[in-house]
Amino acid sequence: MHVALYSPAWPLKRHPNGVVTYVHWTREELRRLGHRVSIFTTLLDEPEADVYVVQGSVGQRVRSWLRGKEDFAERHILGWGYRLAATVLRVHRRTPIDVFEMEESFGWMADVQAMTSIPTVVKLHGPAFLSLVDEELDTPLARAKIEREGRALMGMACVTSPARHTLDETIARYDLRPALTRHIDNPLSLPPSAPVWTSERCDPKRLLFVGRFDKRKGGDLVLRAFGALARDDPSLQLTFVGPDGGVVDSHGRRLGFNEARATLCPGAAGTRIDYRGGLDPEEIYPLRANAYLTIVASRWENQSYTALEAMAQGCPLVSSDAGGQGEFVVDGSTGLLAKAGSAEELYARIATLLLDPPRAAKLGQRAREYVLAQHSPAAVVAKTMEVYEAAIGMGGRLR
Repeated sequence: MHVALYSPAWPLKRHPNGVVTYVHWTREELRRLGHRVSIFTTLLDEPEADVYVVQGSVGQRVRSWLRGKEDFAERHILGWGYRLAATVLRVHRRTPIDVFEMEESFGWMADVQAMTSIPTVVKLHGPAFLSLVDEELDTPLARAKIEREGRALMGMACVTSPARHTLDETIARYDLRPALTRHIDNPLSLPPSAPVWTSERCDPKRLLFVGRFDKRKGGDLVLRAFGALARDDPSLQLTFVGPDGGVVDSHGRRLGFNEARATLCPGAAGTRIDYRGGLDPEEIYPLRANAYLTIVASRWENQSYTALEAMAQGCPLVSSDAGGQGEFVVDGSTGLLAKAGSAEELYARIATLLLDPPRAAKLGQRAREYVLAQHSPAAVVAKTMEVYEAAIGMGGRLR
């Protein structure tokens, strides 16, 4: 079978994003099974066989730019599906593609299906109406994205999602009636270089957060919670890993990480935060093994790879209950859950686990066992192949 997958960037080692991670492990397993896999992407750092870059014409970009920067962004992004479809079609004519799978972003999948007639499967990674938070929602582009995603999903026959919550909410929001829906977990495997967490190896005074510093990932909540924890125990330290996207405060000002740290975690507590910025996955694995626990504080998540990777390493985890997190972070079994958006509850759950190392170790062990069993690429791709075969059986026509 010739399978095509869309990834916003490539490769994973340079772009540790949730969708890129999903595509990486799906491709690895499909290739292991003997299938051909082509990847279509908008950002490619290293040329690679069967990886194709989608590019718009120079004239198209210039014309859009002359209409104004804001108009350029909207036209360039919303219209990108046609460029993607044209690139897919060129490859399809040369080496026929049996099935195409991609995310729901901007409704591009409808353009691909309409222009190519290739059976198309949508994997919900983060519909805009769910994933955008606060000021992100209040823009013309956001409203256009939400509307366009819904309109495109109405024409899709096969829709899957790693979280039941996301699947159910999306179907209800847009009143969808796809022929086939499936809840299929995200696949994950770790390289041999990723150490497994042990209570003997970790630093009992160090916490770890991995994620962008922005409101969606809850970086501001982590700073607030750590400030309270540091008042209880002045020896605690926090390692914060992730690019600085900034957060907007109550006065409408965008604060970078250092400004927010001084505001949300003032005094000596702020000096005990080790901010690393963005790191490659290989650099993050040892940080997880060294930390006493890992924090996920997102205001919305589908099925967080940050949480899954920590669990796969056996790291004790405290996560928000946002979106689909509670479907695999089972409170008291594979981790502890805190109410999304609450720094106070995040603080309380972390404080509880700091006082109970045996419980932390047990949670980490159960989490690792769960991820190895439920999220192995072999198990996940076997279910995905069933959907591919069903989509091929239905044909590539729009519903």
